[in-house]
Amino acid sequence: MLKTGFVTRKALAEWRDVPFYLPEFQFHEKHLAVIHTSVPEKILSAVTEFDIRQDRVIRALMLVRQFPQKLRFNPPDEAFNSFGLHSFTPLVSSASELCFGLRGQFWRADFGLEPVPNACAYLEPGSAKLLLRYRVRQLMAGQHELCTETFIYCPDLATQCRMAAYWLAIRAGSGWIRKRILMAVKAKVENSETTPGVNK
Repeated sequence: MLKTGFVTRKALAEWRDVPFYLPEFQFHEKHLAVIHTSVPEKILSAVTEFDIRQDRVIRALMLVRQFPQKLRFNPPDEAFNSFGLHSFTPLVSSASELCFGLRGQFWRADFGLEPVPNACAYLEPGSAKLLLRYRVRQLMAGQHELCTETFIYCPDLATQCRMAAYWLAIRAGSGWIRKRILMAVKAKVENSETTPGVNK
């Protein structure tokens, strides 16, 4: 059922490149972009520097996501309003890969995020987990592929059922956000090589 983002036990058993920090998961999403650059080191730097609030489409989608919280007459706190890559716990950082983690009850109106100070805390059992992975690989000289993947693990059937309903509701919007991020990173990296005065 990978087309819908649901991962079966059989698919997981045959999966290649399972994330070290999340070897089991029931949900998965993947998006790709081809970036033309002679300096591939810029790609992951552009990922970490991107602020989702810069993009009007992503801002609009995040406002929709906040709507249930506002209906409760309970304004979202600052952490919720400023949600972005900085909200995640860094797990892996190398020249070709970045991984970030979240723990919580993602289907709740406020995300139900838990404080995760480090990778060890992320590995502790008991909660639903999300792992966001960015990977860069060379296709040919001057051409690189940026891949973003989302993995989600639920520790029990009840949690998995809640997550499944939420996943079906937000997957299209989540995918759109990932594609917008890839587009923005691609534009920034490629423009930096064609714009005079930009450091290469």
